[in-house]
Amino acid sequence: MLTSRIASVGFLIFALVGGNTAKSFNGYRLYEVNLRTGQEINLLMYLQHHKPQVDVWVLDAISPKKVLVPPTLTNAVETFFKNYKVNFTIKSGDFGKYNNLRKLGSQPMDEPSILNSFPSYEEVNDFLMGLSTRHFEWVRFRIVGWSVEGRPIRALTINPKKKDAIIVDAGIDGREWITVSVALYLMQKLVEDSDQYRVLNQYKWVIVPLVNPDGYIYSAEEDRYWNKNRRGSGQCVGVNIDRNFAYRWELGSELFSGECHSEFRGYSAFSEPESRAMKTIIESNTDAKMYVSIRSFGGYIAYPWSHTNTSVKNVDRLRNIAVSAARSIWLYSNREYKVGSSADILRYRATGTSMDYAYSSGIPLVFRFQIAEHADSDFQPAPSDIDTIVKETFVGIKELVYSIQRSTTQKPRRWG
Repeated sequence: MLTSRIASVGFLIFALVGGNTAKSFNGYRLYEVNLRTGQEINLLMYLQHHKPQVDVWVLDAISPKKVLVPPTLTNAVETFFKNYKVNFTIKSGDFGKYNNLRKLGSQPMDEPSILNSFPSYEEVNDFLMGLSTRHFEWVRFRIVGWSVEGRPIRALTINPKKKDAIIVDAGIDGREWITVSVALYLMQKLVEDSDQYRVLNQYKWVIVPLVNPDGYIYSAEEDRYWNKNRRGSGQCVGVNIDRNFAYRWELGSELFSGECHSEFRGYSAFSEPESRAMKTIIESNTDAKMYVSIRSFGGYIAYPWSHTNTSVKNVDRLRNIAVSAARSIWLYSNREYKVGSSADILRYRATGTSMDYAYSSGIPLVFRFQIAEHADSDFQPAPSDIDTIVKETFVGIKELVYSIQRSTTQKPRRWG
């Protein structure tokens, strides 16, 4: 059985809190607000920019926005909402108590695996090493960079002799644990069940399942909702890796330049080793046909651009492929995914993103696969939901690739 084979690699339950120093979130409030227009969403961006302790989890035009607020700011935030006539509900009056009920490992498991638990950083590496060792003739395991704190960033290449590449990354945001699980499951299916997916195996797959190992570990041991890397020291630490890529990085000076902001872009493009590791992957696969960044949460499949509402040249093809993937998920699980350009979905201009950089580098098919929330899972699905999520996401990614076979286009020119 697949689960048994995965469990044999040695997966353990990835604990939510690593020690007594972990952030408790006691007294924090979780709000839900319904904003859909760009002007309304700008209100939340304004709030987050001037009060960086406020954590806006979802900032798009599709779903209700969730905002986590520390106890010292709850009165100010509620006053802000009332003054600007923002309708809000309090999802949790004490998020710390609510969060404690969801701690991983609260119930022992006889057979932990990537289908029912989250792996530690070490277990991710063991998983990659195990796949490459058992299938050394057509799977390559290598280090593509080192994190700020000196941890190896590893990639797995499947079918290295194939010419046309598909690049996949996950774990670029420290708190998005489920994306790592999806990437591992994708590799498992490509390698161990390759005979079932012959179309997928016409390509060289280059997969980086954990771009931000420092943030991943820190979110497990200290602050569950930490998203950045661990650059710097003191009160304001970290750079948002997905704001640190070179393409149109300079346009984010107004929104993403504050050190304490959760989307701080860094002091220069590619200042961070984690973004440079992905740059190496993209530059070394000039014939890549597709790039997919697996993210959480939101429930949409987006394509370029992020920094502008201007349509890319092959927007029709991108939309058709994304719609096909969304439809396949609907048929599989009745889960609805929205489709559109990143700027249209987000209703604001995100700069310095991996998506825009990959497309500007000449990769014709670029997607951000934003995994849907299950129930009130936010960034932490229940262990019982992991199986459903990774399989559902695999169906969507598989359809993205199958759609390549049904469409043709010219590779876009490099944008400068």
